[in-house]
Amino acid sequence: MGNWLSIYRRIEIIMGQKNYNSLFWKISLVFFLLLATVGIAYVYTSHTSSKEYLEEVNQRLNHDTAKNIIENSTPFYNGKVIKPALEEMFHHVMAINPNLEVYLVNPKGNIIAWYPPEKKIHKNKIDLLPIKSFISDKSNKLIRGDDPLNPSSKKVFSAHPLTMNNMLYAYIYVVLNGEKNQTTSDNLFTSYLWQISYRTMAITLFFTFIIGLFIIRIITKNHSIILKVMQRFREGDLTARIAIDKISSEKQLGEMFNEMADILTKNIEKLKEVENLRRELIANVSHDLRTPIAIIRGYLETLQIKENSITPEDRKRYIDMVQESTIKLEKLINELFELSKLEANQIKPNKEPFIISELVNDIGTKYHIIAQNKKIKIETFLSTELAPVLADISLIERVIQNLLDNAIKFTPENGKITLTTEKCVNNTVKITISDTGIGIPEKDQERIFARYYRANNYTDLKNSTGLGLAIAKKILDLHDSTLDLKSTENIGSSFIFKLKCST
Repeated sequence: MGNWLSIYRRIEIIMGQKNYNSLFWKISLVFFLLLATVGIAYVYTSHTSSKEYLEEVNQRLNHDTAKNIIENSTPFYNGKVIKPALEEMFHHVMAINPNLEVYLVNPKGNIIAWYPPEKKIHKNKIDLLPIKSFISDKSNKLIRGDDPLNPSSKKVFSAHPLTMNNMLYAYIYVVLNGEKNQTTSDNLFTSYLWQISYRTMAITLFFTFIIGLFIIRIITKNHSIILKVMQRFREGDLTARIAIDKISSEKQLGEMFNEMADILTKNIEKLKEVENLRRELIANVSHDLRTPIAIIRGYLETLQIKENSITPEDRKRYIDMVQESTIKLEKLINELFELSKLEANQIKPNKEPFIISELVNDIGTKYHIIAQNKKIKIETFLSTELAPVLADISLIERVIQNLLDNAIKFTPENGKITLTTEKCVNNTVKITISDTGIGIPEKDQERIFARYYRANNYTDLKNSTGLGLAIAKKILDLHDSTLDLKSTENIGSSFIFKLKCST
């Protein structure tokens, strides 16, 4: 068995080096070893069974051999061995079958005499139990006894008691397969097994192995298809998927791989997206922070250079400019990080039911003073019959604030901003923030929600970071909602979004 395992490992190494279909060849090799083992076991079993069968036939055919020997001669008289009678008995045996081995055994199992006399026995006492079993057995089953010439083996025999006047004098013990006969029988039997093993068994195993390989090939064909797709995926083809209709017997395995590949591909895309966001954030930060930092540095250097000659009015103006740039810088940094977190899905909405009209009214009230400073009027048309919406109240507040900031920035003096809430279809609430501002050109409307994008007529806004609408849209994406725009240049714009009701 150790040799078989050694051969198996060597073949496995060779196959692995040549990049064969390892599963097919491994199964084939195991199948071959199994067939070889079965063949060996079959030959061994056949050998043992056939040998026992032949011995049983021999014992049955020669069952009365010992009895016939006794009937033709009696080597005892008054309890003593009569040598001429014994020689006559042995002569009779030689005439019947010269290959027989005959032993005269006393009632204690000791060998008194034997034939042929030229043989040297190696065991002077034999076990009487098989002899007694043979004599008393009526079923003629196979019984083996000791072989005085070869103590390590057991042989079939014939036995019969030698009695006179109902008195047991000895046993005639005849070994049917004598040493010479055994050699001839073994040679013939070996030749017979050779024919079985190398003809019948070889042909049977050969065709069984070929048919088995064909069946194994059919079974492992689907695995080969799957392995090829996996190899393509491993080499970087992220679009590689298993065609389920071609591997019906391995459908579950194919579906599992496709699902795993989809998950891995999505994760890789997310990692790429995060990496792109990181690079974009670094680029944006380095670009957008440069201007306010340059302004702050410039005014501070001016204050240092003109420390003794600057007027109090100029000093206050310079300090105000530094403070204004610092506020813009802080706002820009906060919005950059907020948008980056939203785009990387690091912010999870904590949804809870609340009345949207109350939130819109509170925010409108807070912005009333800011709007008044620009001579802008804020009007609200809020429905009081709305069901509570299910959303993150702080994030939705941020959306409304950004949209109001945007409306105030782009609405001229004496303009108007309108906040509206109303019931909509599919159990949703619609929120609309409209203004009478400068509007957005049609060519810019599709790109208005991108970060840092400003339409051509927005360039005069020095305090705008260009991130408000992008942040609002990302927040609404987290709520499975959209931010829609309706705008006409020089007339005004309306931003609309919907939220699902909690009931």
